[in-house]
Amino acid sequence: MNSDVKFYWSVFLQRLPVMLVVFVICSAVGVGLSLTLPPSYRATTSLLVESPQIPDELAASTVQLPSQEQLEIIEQRLMRRANMIDLANEFRIFENGPRLNPDEVVQQMREKINIRTSAGRDRATLMNISFTHDEPQSAASVVNQLTSLILNEDSVRRQALAEQTLDFFEQEVERLDADLSQKSVEILEFKEANSDALPESLGFKLERQNSLRDGIARARSELGQILLQRNRLVELGTAAVNSAPQRVTANQSQLTAAEAELSEARLIYSDSNPRIRVLEARVQSLRAQVAAETGVDASSEDPARTVLNLQLSELSQREAAINEDIARAEAELEALEEAINRTPQNAIRLEALERDYANIQAQHNRALNNLARAQTGERIEVLSKGQRITVLEQAVPPTEPTSPNRPLIAGGGVMLGTGLAGAFFILAELLNRAIRRPVELTKALGVQPLATIPYLETTGGRRRKRLLSTLVILAIAIGIPAILWWVHTQYLPLDLIFSKIMDRLRP
Repeated sequence: MNSDVKFYWSVFLQRLPVMLVVFVICSAVGVGLSLTLPPSYRATTSLLVESPQIPDELAASTVQLPSQEQLEIIEQRLMRRANMIDLANEFRIFENGPRLNPDEVVQQMREKINIRTSAGRDRATLMNISFTHDEPQSAASVVNQLTSLILNEDSVRRQALAEQTLDFFEQEVERLDADLSQKSVEILEFKEANSDALPESLGFKLERQNSLRDGIARARSELGQILLQRNRLVELGTAAVNSAPQRVTANQSQLTAAEAELSEARLIYSDSNPRIRVLEARVQSLRAQVAAETGVDASSEDPARTVLNLQLSELSQREAAINEDIARAEAELEALEEAINRTPQNAIRLEALERDYANIQAQHNRALNNLARAQTGERIEVLSKGQRITVLEQAVPPTEPTSPNRPLIAGGGVMLGTGLAGAFFILAELLNRAIRRPVELTKALGVQPLATIPYLETTGGRRRKRLLSTLVILAIAIGIPAILWWVHTQYLPLDLIFSKIMDRLRP
């Protein structure tokens, strides 16, 4: 055991120069970076999403967005390419550094800006915005400008959404007003075109139809009474003629028979029937012939015959008047029946028009209600009484740099040097397969040697070994600083790298 400790101690002493070089270089680089890296200042502001000042139960805004979603949308719009370039140019963020193309400017600006939101159930929604720069005033100015952009974006966006909602419902109300007017015109035109066959007058038409039918029936019954009276008068006249046969002519007998036949036919047929027309023509012809005969010998006619003719003439006039009434009633009845037949179809069409009108009216009422709500919501947004973003803490120029963490960088360099030196020692031992002790020779051969003679290094071998060690030390001494310099200048400043590492390590 003691021999092993002595052996490894001797090996440690042999490799101590290289390990010291690695340790010193890493420590020097760490300390040098901690002393030479430019300070970075981080300015921070906090924003709060406030609830509406007016309860939703009384008057609700038409812009309803979850606060977390609202902040995410604002963040995406805030980090647009144009905004990043404008901020970099306005505050001359990269004026003292190397010239960058627009893509690099946008990338580095987004890396310098840190936006974090916190929200939860029954918790306020917060947004923290920070910007890191080597000048504290510029860092605070950029954060305040970002805050102004967020507040303006939130206000403009909410007002725009409220105005768009209001415009939509105003157009909807105008459209529905026009539809209502058009539908009213259609209903009015339909009623005017079908005024005689509307469903609301169907009851009156049915009553009128029954009344006309009853009137026609009474008129036909009256015609029957007139026929009976005429027949009795004719019988009386015939009896008188029999007592004075010389005064009765054949035409008078035919006229009496024709009039009786016409009266009987009218009880069965309508006035438009061809048989009625033929009988009427025959009666008129016979009356003309009888009038001609009686006119010739009127002075010789007896008074009884004259009275009979007057009574028959009166009955004929009454019959003609009743026939005219029947004709008018039948014409009106026919028109009523045609209108009644058209009423069901008109009722269906009118019901469809009125149903469309009622649907449009309901939509119009809903649109009016929504328009009133949109007007109230737009007013709430104009007066900033709805949900809004407010500044809890304005960004001020920081007095102390947030990075680099100089003790951490220096300590990291020392720890890195120690780790690399230890790793060099362990790897060198693991990779060295040479036999350096009698114990190793015994293990390799499996026999116990009588004696061991150590390897005697020549002068040339020592020189080569020293040269190789020197080259390794130089490679380490030059390579590590060169790699750190390349990362700092070509990829990302080391202070930002350390800052990101620390941000990830924070809980």
